[in-house]
Amino acid sequence: MEKSGKDILNQLDELIALFGKLREKATREKVILKDDPMYKNFDMLAGNYKMIKNNIPVELIEEMGAPIKMMIAEMVAQLKKELGIDDLSAETNSPLTDELEAIDKLLENKNLSEEEINNLLDKRGQYKKD
Repeated sequence: MEKSGKDILNQLDELIALFGKLREKATREKVILKDDPMYKNFDMLAGNYKMIKNNIPVELIEEMGAPIKMMIAEMVAQLKKELGIDDLSAETNSPLTDELEAIDKLLENKNLSEEEINNLLDKRGQYKKD
């Protein structure tokens, strides 16, 4: 993957992490409650993103135009400013930990079928072996 594709994925990783921090802040300040559907939807979104991010086709990343890249960068900058964060890299986990946490969050969903649960557990087992 070209450097610009990796840069986009890094910015998307940072954007998802920043939205997580914003959600945590909103929860602490009682703006959002943990049982709010928006809270749970974010967990699903972040979990799904973390599971598929390494499988996003290079062509798709390369086709993302400059306006999308710029929008992501602006959103990251705005969220950092909002949260008072200078460097998010010191606060992020390793990719493997992120993957396992994403699977654990998805497994908390009570509406998963037995097949979906088994698939997630298989993926979790694969990550643990690696």
